Amino acid sequence: MNIPTLPDIAADAHAIVDPVLAACAKPAAQAEKYIRQHPGGTLLVAAGLGIVAVLLARALTPAPPRNRALRLLEDIQERLTSLGEEGAHAVGRGMDSLGEIHLDRSFDKLSRKFKSLFH
Repeated sequence: MNIPTLPDIAADAHAIVDPVLAACAKPAAQAEKYIRQHPGGTLLVAAGLGIVAVLLARALTPAPPRNRALRLLEDIQERLTSLGEEGAHAVGRGMDSLGEIHLDRSFDKLSRKFKSLFH
């Protein structure tokens, strides 16, 4: 088994990296020339890319647990409020219907029957 030595690995890495660096040298020089000729535009493009990156990162991150808990508590509060309002309306309707019943007549009949038991 032939284990490569460190100089062999370095030579192989240089054989791979050197053509890539040579191919990137001309576009890198052109980019540097453009940046030097248009520094304001370059700054605006960099700022725009930074804003896009931040917005993208915010859109892709899930909501923190605190926000989820807050939404859950707000939902519970809304449901309890609607339930309380429905209960209050039911009690109000019940009180209205009690007002419509003639309790004095019913109690008079009941009290007469009760008194007749003892007389």
